[in-house]
Amino acid sequence: MGKLINKNCIVFDIRGEKKDVIHRLAVELGKAGKITDTEEFYKDVLAREAISPTFVGFDMGLPHGKTDHVLEASVCFGRTAEPVVWNEESGETADLIILIACPLAEAGDTHMKILANLSRKLMHEEFRESLRNSDEEQVYQILTEVLEG
Repeated sequence: MGKLINKNCIVFDIRGEKKDVIHRLAVELGKAGKITDTEEFYKDVLAREAISPTFVGFDMGLPHGKTDHVLEASVCFGRTAEPVVWNEESGETADLIILIACPLAEAGDTHMKILANLSRKLMHEEFRESLRNSDEEQVYQILTEVLEG
């Protein structure tokens, strides 16, 4: 598994609805050369969201796409300008979003490793606050440490 996060895949002050946030993060993964087709990857992520929203509590969303449109496992971090409704049924909102992209061929192991590394930290308020209050370089360092050890 290569480097999971790229410095250009950290985006602050995203505006819009859930689908807009996901699209913006997918575009950044495309620009970073991590996916082959931004629009198809975006559709795959929305299809996954339609099955069950990826709201994980703590004002966080972890949308993901495990598809053939992903070249290399990677994540894109987004911080929204305002909380975004992430679970339409419950009305729960998120302001911290981590979009996970995994190639279909390695989806199971890689996706689970990324989720395991993140979930150990996400439950700690100090970690979430550091993501909310740090600059782009600091967020990059925080996520690199968590995702890659």
